Amino acid sequence: MRILLIWTLVSGLLFGLAEFGDPLDDIFRIGRNKMREHNASGQVVVVGIDNLSQQDVGNWPWGARDYAAVINHLGDAGAKRIFFDFPINGLARDPGAPLLVEALKQNSGKVYMAADFSDDPATGKRTMLLPPEQMRQHVRLINTNVWINGYNIVWNGRFANRVGDLVVPSIASEMSGIRGAVGEEYPIDYSVRLASLPYLSAGEIVRDDASIKQVNGRDVIIGTNATGVGNRYSVPGQSPSASVFVSALAAETLLAGKPSAYSWLIPFLVALAVTALMLRVSRRSLVMGMIILLPICSIGLPLLLESYGKFTQIMPATMLMLGSMGHLAWKLHRQRFDERGMVNEVSGQPNLNALRAQGTESQDGLIAARIHNYAEAATALPAAAEKELVDQIIMRLSLGNGGCKVYQGDEGIFMWQVPATTINNVGDQLAGLSAIFRSPANISGRLIDLGIAFGVDADPGRSIQSRMSSALLACQEAQNAGEHWRVYDPTKLEATEWRVTMLGELDAAIDNGEVWVAFQPKLDLLSGEICGAEALVRWTHPEKGPINPEEFITAAERHDRIEKLTEHVLNRAVQVAAILNRDGRKFDMAVNLSPRLIGHANLKPMVIQTLRRHGLSAERLILEITETAAMSSAEAAMQELRDLRSIGLQLSIDDYGTGFSTLDYLKRCPATELKIDRSFVRMLVSSRSDRIMVNSTIELAHSLGEEVVAEGVEDNETLQLLGQMGCDKAQGYLIGRPMPYEALVDYLADYSPAKAA
Repeated sequence: MRILLIWTLVSGLLFGLAEFGDPLDDIFRIGRNKMREHNASGQVVVVGIDNLSQQDVGNWPWGARDYAAVINHLGDAGAKRIFFDFPINGLARDPGAPLLVEALKQNSGKVYMAADFSDDPATGKRTMLLPPEQMRQHVRLINTNVWINGYNIVWNGRFANRVGDLVVPSIASEMSGIRGAVGEEYPIDYSVRLASLPYLSAGEIVRDDASIKQVNGRDVIIGTNATGVGNRYSVPGQSPSASVFVSALAAETLLAGKPSAYSWLIPFLVALAVTALMLRVSRRSLVMGMIILLPICSIGLPLLLESYGKFTQIMPATMLMLGSMGHLAWKLHRQRFDERGMVNEVSGQPNLNALRAQGTESQDGLIAARIHNYAEAATALPAAAEKELVDQIIMRLSLGNGGCKVYQGDEGIFMWQVPATTINNVGDQLAGLSAIFRSPANISGRLIDLGIAFGVDADPGRSIQSRMSSALLACQEAQNAGEHWRVYDPTKLEATEWRVTMLGELDAAIDNGEVWVAFQPKLDLLSGEICGAEALVRWTHPEKGPINPEEFITAAERHDRIEKLTEHVLNRAVQVAAILNRDGRKFDMAVNLSPRLIGHANLKPMVIQTLRRHGLSAERLILEITETAAMSSAEAAMQELRDLRSIGLQLSIDDYGTGFSTLDYLKRCPATELKIDRSFVRMLVSSRSDRIMVNSTIELAHSLGEEVVAEGVEDNETLQLLGQMGCDKAQGYLIGRPMPYEALVDYLADYSPAKAA
């Protein structure tokens, strides 16, 4: 939750510093303008050179004679001041220029002409747009340059701009008499209705219509308003309009008084203070009051301030308060959720979440009780009676545990804590509880027998969650053993933790080289040569040392993690076989195949890719599957074995004799080899039945065109007897123990058939 608050603060600052919130601020400002919309003061009259004027006089720009007529008629009508919203800078040589100069003389001090500048976007060069010299001495200068945003809106006006060496005030500044520094901006009040501005067509002025009388005693701004003529801007909340209307609204703004624009940082700091208070308050009613404060601060207060000409950006502060509200709402929701999550919905009793909330460590003893037949009892009762069942169970537990608070879990699990000083005497308490539960419970007129077992965790210092699991494990052990109660043995913790973490460490062990492949040689009994080896996986843990292969292989198969392990062994085995076969030697390599991978879609592609990667002929690879796994394979899996056989590799049935193979099965299975299990080979010399079994297996395999490998050969007498029976190959400690690749290379270099004899 602290991260959420930090991101809220950062987001608010970004909205202010990087101006991310400007578009939203503009939208809110438009909404507030609509709420306080009002009419213009009427002190400013707009005279537009519109389409009607162009029909009467001609297309704009007009000549000096036309401007002279407009000035004279406005002056005669009593206009207070006349402002031109566009530059008149190209009439020095106009034939009517003397008439315009004369009109300016007659209205000296009343006419204001634009002194602007124009920047070339390509070169950056600035051009000054000034009235002709002969006219300039009879007029006052004003500046009409404006700055628009990406939405073609003029949000702010300027008090004055520098034009060359001149400091020229804006129309609004000159008209209102309010001054400001060069480049200083003020927000334009767009809550004034455009339609309320007094308006006259310039054509009416030229014709000297009677409507011209309304300019008497008022200021006049003359500007273009014809289609496709002059600049047009978007007016927030109103229709796009010519620049003369923006100038008029700017003038209306200053005529109402000098507006103030405050930094977004001020409301942001206020919101930060409010947020800090919100997070410290614990009373929910006061917190809800602060939530109500948000719309007041983000809408009502700015609306009130703007009515008095005080403008600011409130979006950064709003974002901060919204984020804080979200945090607070989530906190309240989680609090209510947690409160509900601490109670069992059926019984209303505190549940195991409430026990976990007691803390991560406790010195008290922890006792778990489990009703074996709770699900059966609850199912046999009416739905409304389950609460009565739980109430009776808790009443009995409380009666026998000295009044300790009982916590209810699912499926008939109950727990409570006992003081550490009494944990040594807990046996008497649990014996008494067992006696209490021997009596059936009367639930809605039905007698229900309740079987119960108890588990105790008396090992303080561990997390409450871990101790709860330990107590439940002891409870389960007591139930399985037919005992009333059992204390958890902490010495089992390490073994349990290893079983849980072993699979998690296995993948990393493969990657970092802890899992490696050993090779056990095979002897060809006919030639006396070493003809191959079996690849056997080994894991040397940096702390625990060698790990029993059956332990981690079985776990990997049970949890569908065997594919990566098999791929690792296969890759190393094929790599070694490829190296040993490069000098013309015929050296077979056997790899055990997990039953889980038979029929797996990735098996065949994995084998083919591995053979190609290392350049090993398929006939030199033997895949071994156990007899039991082969027999239990479905027809689809059997087809997978045929597909593997079709690419040229060999298939071996491992541990033969431990299963229940039939002659029909052996005939259908595409195996090339049988491996007689070591349990028969070990007793071959001393057991007549084992000799018969091994001899018949060799004859059966040969009749099916398969070779026979005897496992577990540990003495010369057994080896000679196998040779007499016609066994093809032998494997065992007598021939060689499983060894690393380097040792295998040395073994093959030193080996001679004479040693085998």
